[in-house]
Amino acid sequence: MSSQEMTQTAVQGREYQGVSIPPVGTYELDPTHTVVGFVARHMLSKVRGQFTEFAGTIEVGHSPQDSHVVVEVRTGSITTHTEKRDQHLMSGDFLEIEKHPVLAFKSTAVRPTGGTSFELDGNLTIKGITKPVTLAGEFLGWGPDMEGKPMFAASARTTIDREDWGMTWNVAVEAGGFLVGKKVDLEIEVEAHRVS
Repeated sequence: MSSQEMTQTAVQGREYQGVSIPPVGTYELDPTHTVVGFVARHMLSKVRGQFTEFAGTIEVGHSPQDSHVVVEVRTGSITTHTEKRDQHLMSGDFLEIEKHPVLAFKSTAVRPTGGTSFELDGNLTIKGITKPVTLAGEFLGWGPDMEGKPMFAASARTTIDREDWGMTWNVAVEAGGFLVGKKVDLEIEVEAHRVS
């Protein structure tokens, strides 16, 4: 499809159950406007972090159910803005980045759940272990980008148990409980632009 044709279709709306959805095509994540983040408990507080290096493709189908998502994240790009903690997260106790430089997500189903909400099923691979997950998502809208090409935004969230992916390290604390929580909230904010 030519650039002119993509620009023309950028202003052509289509609807699914009353919601305006983006044109069919292949979209790539915009790394400057996409956040792959997480939240985990550390003793009583919550620690936020993110991965800064990733790439992803979203195939927008004729209906949401026909769409597909593939994302790869560089595990060594993890940051919680504390170097000592980041180095520990990169070690064999957690992500083991030298052995497993990439974590990946590949969707298996998209289910609209009313209005702009949807569920995204897929396989999440961390440390060579693949497990199914379901993300709760919200479609935030679409329109032409600065070049007139279609773009869209969405949010998605899920909670995983890190021990399911072999990250079992922990330390008991005197007051009771453990230093690091087992549950990790994954929080994704996406902006994607059509490339074909």
